[in-house]
Amino acid sequence: MKKAIQGVKSGKLSCKAAARSYDIPRSTLQRYIKKSVANPDIAAKIVKPGSFKPVFSQEQESELAEYLKGMEGRLFGLSSKEFRSLAYELAEKNGLRHNFDHETRMAGEDWLKYFLKRNPTVSLRKPEATSAARAQGFNRVSVNNFFDLLEQCIDKYKIKENKIFNVDETGITTVAKSLGKILASKGRKQVGSLSSAERGQLLTVEVCMGADGSFMPPMFIFPRERMKIELMNGTPPNSWGECNKKGWMTKELFLTWFKKFVQWSRAKKDDPVLLLLDGHVTHVKSIELIDYARDNGVVLLCFPPHCTHRLQPLDVSFMKPLSTYYSEEVKKWLRTHPGRTVTHYQVGELFGNAYLRAATMSVAINGFRKTGIWPVDRNIFVDVDFLPADVTDVPIEQDQSLTTDTPEDENESYSAKLPSNAHVNLDTLTTREKPSPPSTPPQMTPSASNPVTALPGSSTSLGSCSPIPCPSTSFNKFSPTQAFPFPKAPAKKRVSKRRGKTAIITSSLYKDELKAVSNDTVKKNVVKRKVHIDDTTVQKNLSTNNNNNKAKKLKRGYMQNTDSESEDDEECLYCGYLYSQSTEGWISCIKCGKWAHCPCAGEDDNDSESTHICAFCI
Repeated sequence: MKKAIQGVKSGKLSCKAAARSYDIPRSTLQRYIKKSVANPDIAAKIVKPGSFKPVFSQEQESELAEYLKGMEGRLFGLSSKEFRSLAYELAEKNGLRHNFDHETRMAGEDWLKYFLKRNPTVSLRKPEATSAARAQGFNRVSVNNFFDLLEQCIDKYKIKENKIFNVDETGITTVAKSLGKILASKGRKQVGSLSSAERGQLLTVEVCMGADGSFMPPMFIFPRERMKIELMNGTPPNSWGECNKKGWMTKELFLTWFKKFVQWSRAKKDDPVLLLLDGHVTHVKSIELIDYARDNGVVLLCFPPHCTHRLQPLDVSFMKPLSTYYSEEVKKWLRTHPGRTVTHYQVGELFGNAYLRAATMSVAINGFRKTGIWPVDRNIFVDVDFLPADVTDVPIEQDQSLTTDTPEDENESYSAKLPSNAHVNLDTLTTREKPSPPSTPPQMTPSASNPVTALPGSSTSLGSCSPIPCPSTSFNKFSPTQAFPFPKAPAKKRVSKRRGKTAIITSSLYKDELKAVSNDTVKKNVVKRKVHIDDTTVQKNLSTNNNNNKAKKLKRGYMQNTDSESEDDEECLYCGYLYSQSTEGWISCIKCGKWAHCPCAGEDDNDSESTHICAFCI
């Protein structure tokens, strides 16, 4: 009341604005202003009405608000019930007077409502699922190493915004992914929206944009054997289509796109361009692509693994609007064509309309600016952005067996020299990368001095977390970090075995190591094992396709004896299923020799020349 009166009398606020800001009835405020004019000492006599006092002081509530934001930043945000339980525990153990419910051992919903009102920096939000790999992968070390390589390329080749590009694939289906809210009957339990099918047919679109706001015409990959000109009706100008049996990107198709990119970007050896891409196998494991890029003045720089959601401009600013606009176009088409469904023949036009709406200069420029790529600003990410990786932030032993070398071929002047601390072996392809995400959540150790139990309604046991000492707290006996500590994995050193991809793909070092691995794979065994079927020796080949499914089942059904190498039925090293229970093709790791389903390994079972290095050998 005093602040409201002072604000009105000083002329900074109107009576209406002061009443709204300080949550005071307007008539009450007007009455006290009149009294203060007649008696200036009336403001000093104002006391807070009511007999109830806040459970927590202003300092304690501010500390609780910061604690909530810290837990949310680590991707362990508290639900409303968990926070109400925490408030009860803090009030009880600190001996604070309260009127919370002793049966449910929780603070009331009204207390939470007014707590959020008193602390507007905290709100109730619906979280978005974030994988453990992304939470651990996006860390300060990986980001700094990427910006080291980025700054090196820009400084060495004098690259400006019109020479920096980002390319990525996106999947488009005949069924819209993003569905917006609609007006419906209140209280109705289920509200539907018409779609063309349950799952829809997939096709791939290759999209590329530049830091100067330019967009390259997209390439469409249709899941079919032959191309039809009708499929490209209504697509963006100068776009083109390719065909692949599954509608996926392959090394050959990416090379086809890359050749047109060289023409569109006007890249030359004496005037190179920088192309940023992710670590997909079609981008980073093609010798032919690397040679063509080096011959035509294109520097290929790869993002760190599991960081594209924050570092890739297309993912940050373009893909979400594109998906939303495409869903709107599909919904509009279904409404104007009742009784019909969307097929590949309509996708081109619908995607074209959405692409023209999303591909604006401001979207591209903002994407590169928000990721800190152009203008180059590695400080675009602050400490709170790296909080999810803090849970598993443990020291990594670096393998010092490999060091960077100086290119010795004729393209030495073009190849980017990596920093001395870079570790770019093809097996790691990263610089001091973080460890791979564990298959199970890390085990936490409880605090011996403060053993606590799980909060009601929480699936997380508080005893599995180690409380982080709070340097200063406004709570006398029991602080929030003691009641519900920040999760922290036990500190232990381990060698990172996760394949990283932070590297300059066109460097001589990367190319030589890729050649070495490719040469080694040629000599590796292609045959899984020999089985005896009615005294007939049969070889199980990696290139088994759908035409051999019948023969594969026969082999499994009548397997009698095997070599000593495979006396037991093989298990997939990823999913654990047996070979005798599967119908997919299998592929072996070229290092350890263990076997896995082609889909589990991310390889095409129809590609007889594909090679694989498992995650345990990387």
